[in-house]
Amino acid sequence: MCGLENNPAVGVCARCGAPLTGGSPQVSGAPFGSPPPPPTQPGPVPPTPQFPPPAQPPPRGGPSTGVLLSLLALGMVALLSLAVVVVIVARGRPDEPVAETKPTAAPPASPAAQPGNARDQATAIDALLDRSVASRAKLNGAIERVRRCTEVPAALEDMRTVGDERTKQIADTEATDVSALDNGEAVRSTLRAALGFALTADAHFVSWAEPAASGDCADTPARDAAWQRGQASSKQAQTAKKQFIAVWNPIAGPLGLAERSTDKI
Repeated sequence: MCGLENNPAVGVCARCGAPLTGGSPQVSGAPFGSPPPPPTQPGPVPPTPQFPPPAQPPPRGGPSTGVLLSLLALGMVALLSLAVVVVIVARGRPDEPVAETKPTAAPPASPAAQPGNARDQATAIDALLDRSVASRAKLNGAIERVRRCTEVPAALEDMRTVGDERTKQIADTEATDVSALDNGEAVRSTLRAALGFALTADAHFVSWAEPAASGDCADTPARDAAWQRGQASSKQAQTAKKQFIAVWNPIAGPLGLAERSTDKI
């Protein structure tokens, strides 16, 4: 064998582990045909490593009830926080009170501008008639001074002023609302005609008075012709005034306004 002296009682070599026979040392290399040596005893088997058991997979059906409750609680907190923010934004800062906006009241309309107010519309026409009467009185006074050949330049100026007043009265008649009056358009048209003929008469009387302004108050064919034209226009104005009175007085009386005659227009 390996040449080590061994105790024969042991049975195997202490160095190479070969079996000992006959108590004598064995030389390495057995002769051909000798029986094979007994199999070598295997060494101790290493212990099997122990691994921790695999983690159990979560049960099917989603997260646990505890997780769901936690998520639900977080969602409710988020919603409440959002609602508080919205309320604060809508109401403004606590230290900055929101000023109340008061609606601006529309200015009241003048009575004459209110549709459907018959009393006020009739009052506007009545005021026009008073202005016409004042102009007529001024014209008559100017004509009388020219006929006396007294203060003719001043009288002529009054006649021209009456013409301006008539022009304004005609414009106001056309602009006055008569929609709430019975026969309102007839009132407007007949008054407009009466004032128009009066304005024409005023122009003819101015032509009659102009030659006298230079001191020549003698009647001439030109002055006489202007006078006749003035008188003709005055007669037309009188006819239109009668037509106006026929539609005006039935309106004025029930509304508490004075009835008129031709010399009061």
